[in-house]
Amino acid sequence: MHERDHVIRDIDRQLEDAVRAKQQLDAERWREQLRPGAMRMFAERTAKLTCSRALLKLLVEELYPDDLFTELVGNLDRVPLRRWPQVVAIAVALRHSWRRDELVRIAKRLHVSLKTAVADHTNQTNKQRPSRTRLFGSPQPCQGFPLRSNPVRGLRP
Repeated sequence: MHERDHVIRDIDRQLEDAVRAKQQLDAERWREQLRPGAMRMFAERTAKLTCSRALLKLLVEELYPDDLFTELVGNLDRVPLRRWPQVVAIAVALRHSWRRDELVRIAKRLHVSLKTAVADHTNQTNKQRPSRTRLFGSPQPCQGFPLRSNPVRGLRP
């Protein structure tokens, strides 16, 4: 009985290995042989494609925006055509906004100024978190300040 279980496990493992090997071969064949032709056909057939809500939605979907996107943009079905560049810019910026320096980089590439936002952010941070400001009005920075983010400096990289 024990040996039969062992044989069955070996057969199962061999079948799984064979399926995995076939999937890998199929994927390699797709990438190396079939994909270039399929993409050439796709490119030819999209030559006259116009900007559409479906294309906008697809692009935004590919950027995986979080809930803040809906808060900033609203329902994509109701966004007018004239705002579509803004929608794409917001989706891209959200994708890269997990680090302050990345958001600044995206803003610079799109020629979007964040200077007012930096000042507002600094003022809000100081008002909301008084523990982060220097105590006793000392002109000297707090010990260890260069190693931590400086809320007084705002979003500058």
